[in-house]
Amino acid sequence: MSNFVRPVLSSVLVLMLLAAVNPMYAAMSPPVDAPELPQPNAERQPGEVVQIIIDALSKNDYPFPDAGIETTFNFASPANKVNTGPLERFVTLVKGPVFGKMINHRDSTLSKVILEGNKALCLVQLVGENNQTLYFAFRLGLQQEGDYVGMWLTEAVWPLEAPGEDVLAL
Repeated sequence: MSNFVRPVLSSVLVLMLLAAVNPMYAAMSPPVDAPELPQPNAERQPGEVVQIIIDALSKNDYPFPDAGIETTFNFASPANKVNTGPLERFVTLVKGPVFGKMINHRDSTLSKVILEGNKALCLVQLVGENNQTLYFAFRLGLQQEGDYVGMWLTEAVWPLEAPGEDVLAL
């Protein structure tokens, strides 16, 4: 092949490959006209933050694929995002064996929030897609600096063994 034809053919092949791959990636991102997802603000209390996250995860793919997980990431504290982000890594983490059962759960019950200074704890009981009862603890922190000052954000979430009745009554 001539020195002219080879680069042109290579360029055409690359363009064809990009055209084939682009729709695949476009399907993963939110549509341009998608509704805005809930965002943190200083008016939201810890229980409301947990409720927003739980509701979003219950309908994870509404209004676009993984919108519930993205909402959850929106309410993660900056320190939490350092350990779990970026969003693509967070999606993989949430879909994994520990947290994946939270996605598209059927029902939820939240405990009263326990406040201690600028920290909050909320226990959540979920009924998963397979009717399995699951328990998770959410620790939130009232942000003291940066872009999120005065906002309650999730610092950690972890699964629990079935707590006793006295714990669920909190």
